Parts: sequence; structure tokens; C-alpha cells
Amino acid sequence: MLFEMPRELRGVSSKAPPLDPQLFASLSAQAARIAELRGWPPRTLGSVRRGIRILCAVHRPGERMRASTISQLTHTAVPANHVLEVFEELDVFLDDRPDSLDAWCEEHLSFLASDVRSELDVWIDILRHGTPRRRPRARATVITNLRSILPFLTEYAGRYTTLRQVTRDDITGWLADRPHRAYDASALRSLFGTLKAERLVFANPMRGVKGGILAIKIPASLTADEVESVAAAALRDPALRVVVALSGVHALPARQIRAMLLEQVDLPGRRLDPEGLNRPLDDYTAEAIGEYLAYRHHRWPNSTNPHLLVSRNTATATTAVGTFWMDRLVKDLPVGVDRLRQDRILEEALASGADPLHLAHVFSLGARTSLRYTTAVAVSAAEHESLP
Repeated sequence: MLFEMPRELRGVSSKAPPLDPQLFASLSAQAARIAELRGWPPRTLGSVRRGIRILCAVHRPGERMRASTISQLTHTAVPANHVLEVFEELDVFLDDRPDSLDAWCEEHLSFLASDVRSELDVWIDILRHGTPRRRPRARATVITNLRSILPFLTEYAGRYTTLRQVTRDDITGWLADRPHRAYDASALRSLFGTLKAERLVFANPMRGVKGGILAIKIPASLTADEVESVAAAALRDPALRVVVALSGVHALPARQIRAMLLEQVDLPGRRLDPEGLNRPLDDYTAEAIGEYLAYRHHRWPNSTNPHLLVSRNTATATTAVGTFWMDRLVKDLPVGVDRLRQDRILEEALASGADPLHLAHVFSLGARTSLRYTTAVAVSAAEHESLP
């Protein structure tokens, strides 16, 4: 074969005979094994087999099936993500899905000079994958940093063929008029600090440049009306009640709640072990989790997802629920998960005499974060003392 033509699945009938019957039989058996393992309902398994038949109707023996082709099955009401799971790790599968961050960089950074882009790619690669001495950053953090420096590159990149030409005056002059100076300076400091460490620039133009202090929000307690509203909403939704309990009682962040596994919950032993914290399980949280597990078993009796919280999309998979699902779950509450967590930590700070070491131990907080809460307690106490 000299080249492969892009496959167009629109109009391909699932009743068309497969060009490779042996492959179709093998993939159908693989789908059945995964369906049994994941707890797919018969309807889902039937849809996946229909998608496999469509693919086999247009691919000849020995031809590899691309992820981009499989993703077209969404137009035929076939769950493409489940079909992809059948093909993963098979020799006939070719994963040609573009990396979303690479696509973002290509869209927004294509105007840069080749050397500038190469230097920037080194920084992005270290942010994404880390080094032996630097941990990789989350995708959202990488995007935030890139958005911070993009205006600088847009304004000044036409003057440079390499970032070695950036001067301290260029940076201070640009930062002077920035509305979020501290955040932009932090991103530039990361960029040039990395390039200096990698010996791609001779001197760090950010050295000694003061970007200001990042805005630090002082946590605030919930009002009585907010607490009552959250409690009432939690009674109407088993999943929401679990989220409220884990955030409002155990002060877990949203990412830990979404990632919590069933094996980390010990209802008979009354223990909770998210990421090795091993905490006692209170009555409210134990009751909330127990009711949710009964609801989950009734709604998705065959689900084998190892996570505590599942949705309609993840019940037949092994992935955790996403941020969109969590945001939608709490969207009608007067406060978000972060505020529930902050209220719980503030409550503990008041009960423990604003001891930062106690907060760090109980909630696995860093030193600076613990001090934020003790400072909030001290400010609140000072305000009460000043009242007549």
C-alpha cells in the first residue's frame, strides 16, 4: 500500500459484511470480555459490536485502524470511547489523536521565530514532564503560565530571533502596565529561570525584578443560611451528600473526592483512607456513603468502576468523574466545594487555638496554607475585640 486514504464512516451500514471476518470475530470476543469486566449493559455491548462491524466493513486485512477514524462512530450513536477501549494495546490500532496542549501551542504560538519557539518548547516540556529535580505541573497550570506570557510574546516577539535578546528593561517596562503583574512576573520568572538552568540564555533578565505579591484570599466561614441551604440540598441527592460530607467534614479538595476509590472507604471499620491519610469515619459521612452505595448499586448494578463516585459515563469505565460533573453537581449550592473545605478548616483552627502545626497534621496542609487559616482566625478575633 502506497498511502492510506482517510476513512469516512458516514453512510457505512453496520449490516455490511466485514472485509476481515477473522478480525471481526476476535474484536467481538474482546468486546465481550471487556463488557463482562466493566459491567456494560447488553445495549452498550450491542452498540460497541455495531461500531466494530462498521470499522471492519471498510478496513482490509492488515490495515491498521486509527483513533481518528474510530472517533467518527459518535455520529452513528455508537460510544466511541468504549470502542477505543476494545482496540487499545492491539497491533491493529494506531493512536493518532493529537495532544490537546500541543494543538493549543500550535494555534497560539505559531507566529514566533523558530529559535524562540524552540526555547519556549524546552520550558513547556519541563513544565509538563518535569526533571529529576522538578515535578511535572498540571495541564491547567501549564496553560495558565502560557496565557500569562502570551501577551509579552505577542508584543515583543517581533523584535527577537531568540529569547537571549530579552533585556531587563523590556520586562520591567511591560510589567509596569499589567493588571495582574504578580502572576505575569511569576510565569516569566519560571520561563527564564528554566532557560538559564538549561543554559539556553546567558543571563536571567528576571533576576531582581519584583513582580509584587500574589493576592492571598483570607478564608471566610459560612453563614448560617448558607449552611442550612447546603444541608437541605444534600438531602435530595445521594452523590451531593457524599461530596458535602467529604468536603465539609473531612476538608478534602475536589480532586481527592473525585479520585477516591472504594477500597479507601472502610465502613465496618469506620475508617477513611484517601491518599494514605487514614482518618476516622464520622456518623454523618458513613451514613452518606452507605446511602450512596445503595443508590449506586441500584442504578448501576454491574458497574466495576473502582472509584467511589461514578456517573452515567464512567459507570461502564474505570475513570474518575470529571470536573464538569462535579461542577454541575454543586452548581445550585450557594457555595462551592472549596468554601465548604475552608469552613471546615477554619472550624478546626478555632477549636485548636489557631495552631498551624495541628492544621498541617490533620489536613495535610503546607506551612503557608496553614498560616493562611491561622491568620484568618487572628483577624476575626481582632475584629470582634474592636467591636463596642
